[in-house]
Amino acid sequence: MAELHEEIAQEVTGRQAEITSALRALDGLEEDDPAYEAAFARLVKAGTELIEYEAEVPAKLEEPRRKVSATTFFWSVGCHAAEAVLLGLAALLGWIGGGWAVLAVFQLVAVVVLAVSGTKTRAGKHEDLRGAAGILAAVTVVVPLLVFDVLPGWLWLLPAFGWMAVFGFALEMSDAAKKAAR
Repeated sequence: MAELHEEIAQEVTGRQAEITSALRALDGLEEDDPAYEAAFARLVKAGTELIEYEAEVPAKLEEPRRKVSATTFFWSVGCHAAEAVLLGLAALLGWIGGGWAVLAVFQLVAVVVLAVSGTKTRAGKHEDLRGAAGILAAVTVVVPLLVFDVLPGWLWLLPAFGWMAVFGFALEMSDAAKKAAR
């Protein structure tokens, strides 16, 4: 992270130096001098580039954390997919009722939707991925315990609410939600 701060500081310093240089070139010129217009345009361009770069800085600073959030979510979704495949396999092998294969298919479809939405996070929204990853991890653990009757049936409320929460995060992170907010 320190390298990123140093890179940004160097970039800002370089752009500020360009403004200073443009100001010095403009300083000795009269307004009716033919070189004045070009020097003034250079100053405006350098100032505009600095403003545009500074507008990008928050996203640049957030990028390493966004990557961690996306990686966490990716692994959580992957574990949920593995659990769904194993649940389907258990149904095929007869360890549990065949009807549970429907739940496994539902989970696999949900995993695809979550994986797609999780890769399109907006700046400032990536922290939601961590919460979604945690909820999905808990659901991944609870579902097999419920299917194999280790936990009482009324606890199906936990995965149900968990899936709804994770899909809520996914919907909020999607481009459709961004467009609707405008």
